[in-house]
Amino acid sequence: MPTIDPGTILPNLIFGGLALAVGIPIVINRKSLFLATVRNLGAMNRESSKAVSKMSSPFWLGAAGVAFIVIGLVMFAGAVFGMVQIAA
Repeated sequence: MPTIDPGTILPNLIFGGLALAVGIPIVINRKSLFLATVRNLGAMNRESSKAVSKMSSPFWLGAAGVAFIVIGLVMFAGAVFGMVQIAA
């Protein structure tokens, strides 16, 4: 197994935590975020608001939130493996 560069441990911890901190609220509040997006687009242009609301759904916001969570967990795993390699 290739070694993990020790210089990547701290960035993985920081950005992995940030990805988790962003992803979890997106998954929890996906419906209200979607409605707010459609409402804000309606203030700009009603036709684009209708087009966005027809073609998308809160599911895709949830999928993006899950992607953030997975990325955060992978980054944390990389940091943990790097710390274990340094300790060994």
